[in-house]
Amino acid sequence: MKKIEILKLESLSRAPMLVEGYLFEGSDPDAPSLAVVGAMEGGTILPLYSASKLVDFLRNKLDANAILGDILVVPSVNHYALNINERFWPLDKTDINMMFPGYDQGETTQRIAHRLFEALQGYDYGIILETRTDLSTCLPYVKLFKTGHEDIQSARTLGLKIIHHRKPESIETVSLQYNWQLWETKACSIICPHETLVDMTTGDVILDSLVNFLSHNGIIRYETFNGYDSTLVTRERIEIMQSPESGIFIPVKQPGTRVTKGQTIGKIVHALEGNVIHRLCAPCDGLITCCYKHSLIVENAIVFRIARTN
Repeated sequence: MKKIEILKLESLSRAPMLVEGYLFEGSDPDAPSLAVVGAMEGGTILPLYSASKLVDFLRNKLDANAILGDILVVPSVNHYALNINERFWPLDKTDINMMFPGYDQGETTQRIAHRLFEALQGYDYGIILETRTDLSTCLPYVKLFKTGHEDIQSARTLGLKIIHHRKPESIETVSLQYNWQLWETKACSIICPHETLVDMTTGDVILDSLVNFLSHNGIIRYETFNGYDSTLVTRERIEIMQSPESGIFIPVKQPGTRVTKGQTIGKIVHALEGNVIHRLCAPCDGLITCCYKHSLIVENAIVFRIARTN
């Protein structure tokens, strides 16, 4: 394993910010390569944890001879935001993942994106560990943009339940996944629950998916158990439930749960009087993918997303 410097930012008031990658060089020059990017934002604890556990697995749990293709892991990019639990770059509130492919003469986050993107060039596969940007928690799933350059088959080898296959919004054309695909890397994202404490069970699911990917694509030699036969889901198949009332939200079912039409999956309690003022019933058969994560909810907030059974 080699620890490589990707970028270094000097600071007038604190130690320099050093972004490092962990490079595991493969023994087979014909084997494919993979780069994994962890936390690009603050508060993204599971991406940070999962990337660090992958480093630990490759370094301490796997024989060096079993690494066939080159693997680069960048556990953290935005240290400043992580340290103070800010979502975006603290100095100007910009999102590094909205700055690709970057600009070496631009603003700070554009320069960070440029240096990171340079380090990521030439890899056959790329995986970004992200969290949702809304007030929801979710089951781990794959986000795969429709660009004409995406690779559904390799995304399936992650073995997660769902692949959300959709067109990128116009703002997402400056994201890492979109640009990585344009530069001929088979890139996708694993969307992790946005939690402030690490859930070990979910962390194990994400790590297992990364190891599955490495094994099934011939990047490492390692026997794994098969994951899920991933279901490809488009936006047309997602049912969105909104809360008809404000109050205290009590989820009855969690992301990853199969539900049937009419089944109670949550309720809204009157915030001052304590009585149930609305029961949330599933509008269809399917699988809960996302759930509102705060106890206080306002009217018309998106409370559940359900992948409808065809």
